[in-house]
Amino acid sequence: MNRIKGILAAGTLTGLVLITILALSWGNVSGAAANAPAEPAAIVQPMATDAATLQAQNVQLQNALQTMQAREAQYQAQIEAANQSITQLQSQPVAQSANSRTSFLGGREHEGFDDD
Repeated sequence: MNRIKGILAAGTLTGLVLITILALSWGNVSGAAANAPAEPAAIVQPMATDAATLQAQNVQLQNALQTMQAREAQYQAQIEAANQSITQLQSQPVAQSANSRTSFLGGREHEGFDDD
């Protein structure tokens, strides 16, 4: 009987905690809905209406565009040069690569830890 009373007490306490949490969260939800504005406030940024201001912004944007296009041309030239270098390295015969490795090592295939 003692065990049943403990289970009932634990269940009752758990139920009370859940009801309290739900009641408090329901209150927050309804309170937040009541405090929320009917429509979100629109973010209005001031627009330039002066013709001189618009012209100055247009010139700035054109200058930025020209700078970006010049940089893109430089990048394209660098990429093309890199691609040509890769193509040249890939077209070299394997024997030539082996000869250059041997000449770099001074005629020996590899160097050991012990010197003769």
